[in-house]
Amino acid sequence: MTSTKQTMTSAACCLALILVAHVVSAQERDIFETTPHSADIPAMTDSASSNTDNQSPPQTTTKPATDITSRADEPAKPIIAEPPPIADSAEVNAYRTAIATIESEFGAYAPQLPEQLLSLGLGLQKQGRHPEAITVFKRGTHLARISDGLYSAAQIPLVQGEIYSQMVTSQFEEADERQSYLYSVQVRSLAGSGGRTQALMQQALWQYNAYQLDIGENPFVRLLNMWDLYRLAVNEIVESQGETSSDLLPPLNGMLKAQYLISSFDAESPESRWNSDQNFNETGNSRFSAYRTQSYKKGQAVIRAIYEIKRTHSVDKGMTSIESLILMGDWKLWHGERDGAMEAYNDALRELALRDAAQKETEQFFGAPVALPDIEGLRPLPPEVAHEQANILLEFNVTERGRVTDLERLNEVDKTFSAAANRLVKVLRRTRFRPRFAEGEAIATEKVVKAYEFQQQPG
Repeated sequence: MTSTKQTMTSAACCLALILVAHVVSAQERDIFETTPHSADIPAMTDSASSNTDNQSPPQTTTKPATDITSRADEPAKPIIAEPPPIADSAEVNAYRTAIATIESEFGAYAPQLPEQLLSLGLGLQKQGRHPEAITVFKRGTHLARISDGLYSAAQIPLVQGEIYSQMVTSQFEEADERQSYLYSVQVRSLAGSGGRTQALMQQALWQYNAYQLDIGENPFVRLLNMWDLYRLAVNEIVESQGETSSDLLPPLNGMLKAQYLISSFDAESPESRWNSDQNFNETGNSRFSAYRTQSYKKGQAVIRAIYEIKRTHSVDKGMTSIESLILMGDWKLWHGERDGAMEAYNDALRELALRDAAQKETEQFFGAPVALPDIEGLRPLPPEVAHEQANILLEFNVTERGRVTDLERLNEVDKTFSAAANRLVKVLRRTRFRPRFAEGEAIATEKVVKAYEFQQQPG
């Protein structure tokens, strides 16, 4: 057994390590505002997750989230009065008729209306009538609050429908506010059920999407929210299902993604807006260093926990071990720990050599340079296409240390896509690769050609 494999400790120890977060001061908690009210989440071990004065879902700024839902004591608003620009489909017309009948018999606040409004909103979405759908979903949410209470679970599909239409129509700030409201409803209405675990993970995914879309301020806090929410989901699953449940894998994978993003966050880049917030500027450097310092160990602990859980449930435990060693090697290489990375990769190669399909599987993992992170949903480069389909061809070398050199374009890029092509070239220059291996040694690869296709944006 090598030292790398010996570091794969028990799932219990790994989970204990990743669930103990950085202990921060009260001042830092006020600035970051990363965690929901403690009455709505399981007890946590770190003070950053126990702010009992904050009853809002995680936010990215010091401004409070705005609840744009109508108040329950306001009059119900009528459904769209003017004829829609697109003729109603038979489905939409049927729902409008049903709603009119209910309103005529039982009034504008009839408890049957939210369900019918949900169906009407979904029908409008099918026709691409998203502004009208948003209006309908808002009314349905308002009536559900009146009928079933402020945190009625009946609101959830209505708010989700509203958010979807807001995203389609690029109303990102509004969608962010509604996502926060949705989360506050979910953690209260779904308490004690598996649905709340899913709500935590959904909100964590939203934090990632908001980070990618650059919604709001202080993007680094989005990543801290993402980590904390997945960690809370892990807590709930451990409490209800135990430390080896396979349901732990999705939130653990989410935690690993968060640590990759935290470790690579560049506070000095103009895009980070780190220095644009006075609160962050006062103590940002020390906090930033603390979280970045912890990132390496936390990522390692998550990978070990993933390995232990997969090994418990895997039929092919040998492949589980190989994949985990490669995952650990990638994490170490990402952090510049080349010796540790090579040790993990060589452990994987030795295990691959013992398998029936040794040559094929070795080629799969080590036959060509692989861009890091090699994780679904976090890969830095777009999918490749056939050369004849591509509108940009790039050629470069990858050193034995995984660095890109001698990058050049092999074709002229249409001016329509020149900006996108320039961005891709910049990303590729910065991308770290798992190098190709031959006879147990990392080797340089020359003249790697990648083909990509840029799509024409509508409008």
